[in-house]
Amino acid sequence: MASAQTSAVIARLLDDDFLHERIGDAASGIRDAYGRARRLPPEKAVQDKAIYDRVRQAATSGIQATRRLFAEPEPPPRRRGRIALVLLATGAVVFWAARRHDAAPVPATGTGTPATQG
Repeated sequence: MASAQTSAVIARLLDDDFLHERIGDAASGIRDAYGRARRLPPEKAVQDKAIYDRVRQAATSGIQATRRLFAEPEPPPRRRGRIALVLLATGAVVFWAARRHDAAPVPATGTGTPATQG
């Protein structure tokens, strides 16, 4: 079971463009934050809002990518056309049978009086 999950995660990692974008966003955010922090003295780098924003953006992108990667894949869309077709056909048969039953001639006794046993 574990190998099936692992292969599904790897396949999603290779094929999903959303994951590629989020991983790229996270990497560029970390790179930008590091470059800015490197140019500032440590006391200012710790309090710099731009560094904080870039790290937060990178962390958000990483979280989004991780959630997408390990989430259950979306189920395929259900095909409801078959059910609708069966219901429509059933309704047509019932309608046809009801009309045929109403149109059937009523057998007549001929005299108009009830038949006597005898």
